[in-house]
Amino acid sequence: MLPDPWLDEDTVTVGLRPSPFPDRTQLLEIILSAVPSPTTSGIVVAGDRGSGKSHLLLSVKAGLPDTMDVRSFAGTPELKEIRYGALGAVSDPDGDGTMPPGLHVLRALTSTLGEAGYRYVPVPGRRRNKRTAQQARPPLVLLVDDIHNLDPESLAILLQLIPGFGATLVATADSHQPLPQDLYQLWEDGFLEQYLLPPFTFSEAHALCEALLGGKVQRRTSSLFAAMSGFNVGLLCLALDDARGARLLVQRDGFWTIDVRAHCDWPGVVSQVRADNASRPPEERQALELIALAEPVSLEVVERHFGQRAVEQLLANHHIRLLAGRTPLVRTSSWLRGEATRLSVPQATSRALRLGVEGPVLTRETAPAMLRWVTWTLDSGLTLSDELLLAVAPAADRPSTADLAMRAAAAVTEPGRRDEARLLKARALVAEGQLREAAPELRELATAGKSPDVQADAAHRLLALGLLGAAPLGATAGGNPADPSSMLVLDVMEAEHLLVSGAAPEALQRSSAAMSAIGADPALEMFRPGALLRHVVCLRNNLQWTQVDSLLECPAAYALPLHMAVCLDVARGYAQLSQGLPRAARGTLEPALAELSDAGLPPVFSLAAAMLAYSEALCGNAVQAMERVQQSLAATALVYPAPDPAELLPQLSALYIAAAQDQASGKPYHLIELADRFHAQGGTLMEAEALSLLTLNQSSAAVDDLVILRRLAGLATGIHGARGASLAAFASAVRDNEPKSLEAAGRSLSADRQFAHAALCFSRAATGYEVRTRSAASRRAALLVERLRNALDSEVVPPLGWVPGKAGS
Repeated sequence: MLPDPWLDEDTVTVGLRPSPFPDRTQLLEIILSAVPSPTTSGIVVAGDRGSGKSHLLLSVKAGLPDTMDVRSFAGTPELKEIRYGALGAVSDPDGDGTMPPGLHVLRALTSTLGEAGYRYVPVPGRRRNKRTAQQARPPLVLLVDDIHNLDPESLAILLQLIPGFGATLVATADSHQPLPQDLYQLWEDGFLEQYLLPPFTFSEAHALCEALLGGKVQRRTSSLFAAMSGFNVGLLCLALDDARGARLLVQRDGFWTIDVRAHCDWPGVVSQVRADNASRPPEERQALELIALAEPVSLEVVERHFGQRAVEQLLANHHIRLLAGRTPLVRTSSWLRGEATRLSVPQATSRALRLGVEGPVLTRETAPAMLRWVTWTLDSGLTLSDELLLAVAPAADRPSTADLAMRAAAAVTEPGRRDEARLLKARALVAEGQLREAAPELRELATAGKSPDVQADAAHRLLALGLLGAAPLGATAGGNPADPSSMLVLDVMEAEHLLVSGAAPEALQRSSAAMSAIGADPALEMFRPGALLRHVVCLRNNLQWTQVDSLLECPAAYALPLHMAVCLDVARGYAQLSQGLPRAARGTLEPALAELSDAGLPPVFSLAAAMLAYSEALCGNAVQAMERVQQSLAATALVYPAPDPAELLPQLSALYIAAAQDQASGKPYHLIELADRFHAQGGTLMEAEALSLLTLNQSSAAVDDLVILRRLAGLATGIHGARGASLAAFASAVRDNEPKSLEAAGRSLSADRQFAHAALCFSRAATGYEVRTRSAASRRAALLVERLRNALDSEVVPPLGWVPGKAGS
């Protein structure tokens, strides 16, 4: 007999183990537990600029008990210029000349340090041999931010409090700056612990956003703010306050999300960046303003006007960064820092700077990459030709530059090119996710445009929105074999029909052809969201989970157009729910549904709400499930013209609505009725899917109904490919009710990531073994059920290759 080929959990998850370096939460716990320890004299946390050192120190201060005397200090670059200058005459409050050495220096470092309440004052009396009980003093904790900026003399006096008063030092330092020698000596002597604060990550930015906003935040929203701030914790905190005040951040369905129609002037960020820029030498400040107003700009241009030293200082302080390429270019370190610099420059100063700088030659080829230079030129009162303004069109399809492209389009003056400008604006609206505003503009250009090229382009983009339900798809879709976009839509629609009829491998071929065409032709990129959503359904029904994972993994999701990012989330939720992971699917679909509320995509919203309703029902939340059902039905009613019942997305929505209703009510009527309707339409796959979900409902008797099981087994034989074989094995094993067959089917279904079906098989196998008094086999099957249900009840998706058992079990 061959050994069991399954991998155990330890083998599968070997690449997913945590990093040996502590993250921020672990580091905070380490510090809070070490401060009261008598063996810890000092802790220094080093990190990059903007990595959150100050925020960590504030968290330490908030986490320390009130019984401690906590004193806060902040080192600034100006203190390096003070050489013991703070040791001047300081008034003695008691007038007895017993002020502890160094207290005046500490007062010079901070305005919050008051008189220490535990100063030792000798008790007057004649008998010196009598021991006087001293007043108990609270533990002293010194919190020092940017300790590398303290001058050696002040630091030496500060460190005297450690042995003299038993104080504990918690300090932060820049990882790019050398630590003072005194701290190095303490570290070498074993009295100081040093930790490295790792770079700020998307996950930590998400946790920080939720903590500051006091509620759930969309992953896409927190990722966008992390990227905008350049992973600078200070800027991120200021930006969240500004965005909430300007209603750019709003709460929908219990999640903080971005309202793309709102405008924010970032007052807090601007104030901080303006003060930071004002403290710099004039050459550095003007160089930074030029880079922000015209980014990306040639390094040679900046150095020629403001000097190499100014650029080197800005690079060293991480205010600007170099871009890779044949010609060295520079830009601001983050979008927020650049925007705050642009907003803080007066219009007159900006115009004078633009007129005084010898700029690069602007051409049709370079215009999309020099969009900031284009808009800066227009804002300075200069003019550009309509040809150059319309040449920025490729930048209109990216969310980060869509607004600038619209400003360029608004500057077009020639009447004969107004249609091109309107098309440019419509493309920018699509990139920003404002599909309701873009669809009428595209429809008018497609029917009444004066230029044939504009008409064709608008018609293609309208066709792409039709795949998402944002516009009528039209009867002519896919009717022109010579048109690549028409052929692509034909492939997508044919894949739908093949899939519903049960020809899953053939459907995947047509769907893969459509995705390949999109990847080969950048002009077809607009069709990706609608095609991708259907392609994932085809992959799932062929059990191609590896391709699903690779397709949905998009590290730069924060920079995607809104409709693209939402379709990714809906497809991810569909894949998770199809594997039997309702809690994971709920965590994915809830924030997506919040963003879909006004995205102008009723069919996608209806599908997401229906899947979320079924997830809620599986999690035991019947009331919430029925609320989501009503949301899905309301969205379906908004589709105009009415959707074809044979289309894939409406069928999936109806399937999950019926499943949610049956799961919440405990009665199988809706799924049976829907299966009969699919049968009348010839939808073999959907009929089998309805019966399959019916058998998973624990409150129904469908799993013991031989008629339903025979019907499901017969339908499974008519479904081509791996999905059909998996359903056939499930139906056959449950119908025969033989423990060995059930256990074998459960193992096969687990390998196919059909975890809910596998759990049912293992559960019935355990019961069958127990009836036959095979206790060891029953315990084995019950253990597999327990491991599967633990995975199903978790919000974490098991990695590819995960199975509930261990090798040889």
